[in-house]
Amino acid sequence: MKNVAGLLALMILGVCAQAQFVAIEVEEVPNNGIVPGKTYRVYAKMTQEGDIIDAVYAEEKNPIEISSTAPFYQHPKGGVLSNDIQRFDLQNEPKLHFDSFFTIGSIDNYNNYITPFLMDSTEMKKFEAGEAYISYNSAWFATPDRKQTRAGKDKRILLMQLTTKGKVTGRINLHGREKEIFDAEGNLTDGGFVIEEKNITFTCGN
Repeated sequence: MKNVAGLLALMILGVCAQAQFVAIEVEEVPNNGIVPGKTYRVYAKMTQEGDIIDAVYAEEKNPIEISSTAPFYQHPKGGVLSNDIQRFDLQNEPKLHFDSFFTIGSIDNYNNYITPFLMDSTEMKKFEAGEAYISYNSAWFATPDRKQTRAGKDKRILLMQLTTKGKVTGRINLHGREKEIFDAEGNLTDGGFVIEEKNITFTCGN
């Protein structure tokens, strides 16, 4: 827990919490039966365009728990994180579009700066084998200067894609900051409020 707390402290540029996070939104992506089950995309809904989520994290009292009553679909050319998916492969592997993965804002490797932090290899292998991902001290993140961390016009930021025949139950924690002014080079200016939301739960499917 201390390790993750230290990472988040380095990413904090503001001084107090702000309720810019609205809710988790789940959207079903039609897969036309190409893969077994249904495909869901899980988003963080924010207050305004430009609000930032830069980390999904776990701590001892507030773990990450992503599980399903049936196995998650995992493509051999996919991975736990979205930057494991090569854009070139997506052109030739229709099933790869519905791989299960974690992310912040990106669906493949192109300009994707998602980074794992203390993600246990055993738990990652379990997830890649279709099992639940459970962690008490880890994170996936992108630094807040990256475009992928910012909510678009729909005020949403993609956090994961999950394909399964079962019912998904999830619990996560989010870290970020409210919309900030960027300079001419696209760099974050100082200031702004920290966003920290814990023990967020959601479900997908029946």
